[in-house]
Amino acid sequence: MLCIAALSKAAGEGAAHAWRQTGTSLSLCDGAKTVWCLVADPEIPKAYFHPLATPDGDALTAFEPADHPWHRGLWWSWKFINGLNYWEEDRETRKSEGVTELTGVVFKPGDDFSARAELSFSYHPPGQPAVMTELRELSITRPDADGSYRIDWTSGFKAGNAPVTLGRTPLAYEDGGKSYGGYAGLSVRLVSKPKAWVVRTSGRGNGVADVHGRNAGWMGFSSGGSGIVVIDHSENPRHPSPWYAHDSPPMSFFSPAVLFNEPLVLAAGQSLEFRYRILIHSKAVTEERIQAECLDFDPPAK
Repeated sequence: MLCIAALSKAAGEGAAHAWRQTGTSLSLCDGAKTVWCLVADPEIPKAYFHPLATPDGDALTAFEPADHPWHRGLWWSWKFINGLNYWEEDRETRKSEGVTELTGVVFKPGDDFSARAELSFSYHPPGQPAVMTELRELSITRPDADGSYRIDWTSGFKAGNAPVTLGRTPLAYEDGGKSYGGYAGLSVRLVSKPKAWVVRTSGRGNGVADVHGRNAGWMGFSSGGSGIVVIDHSENPRHPSPWYAHDSPPMSFFSPAVLFNEPLVLAAGQSLEFRYRILIHSKAVTEERIQAECLDFDPPAK
């Protein structure tokens, strides 16, 4: 049953926020508008955020577009694990060759309209034990006065009792390679029309051609002031990450693609952790503002 919290105003703020929670989702609402929604449903192959929107209800993410129905807002998916495809799904059954099984969910909505969530996953071939597990911890801030909010995302993976190879579609210059190779991991599928996206990374100019496959500490897509920035933590494997970026209608997509240049192998029992900050903003943000977010998320060691 859908449970809707009574509308209430946070101290000192004019906006009326409310929680909407079901057995498989948690949403922050501003009046009748959804600011963000986290879905963790065992019947859907991967957990995801959609919509991610500005507080005035301007959705920035796309959900199950016809060209790639396994693209769901902001989500995580490996491509190949030990040669099995965990990314694409059969269009009728919605199942992949490899199983991303949701094994645990805890939603923690806060009285101040921030939230936390803990999700656990098992990655395995159909009907077989886990080859790798994941504990995902999510922390979402309440919207600031300027309409921005943040998702701090931590994914901790652990290989089972045998080595694990995390692979991707090879790049064009490799054997069996494709022009679109290299993607896997944390991913964002953005709305297309009528958006005209400006693409930026740390230290580079605008446009996909200038940023695709390049290493950078962050990447952002914005349009008319609103947008999404993903920040790569300095302790992540292969930091600064190479980035996968595509912006050709109808598909606008980007990802800190840790496997872009080569696969990654975990020894039996080995752990691997990734941390990202996702900044959703309603107004234009300068590079200086993004750098301040980077320092807040990932302060220099003392």
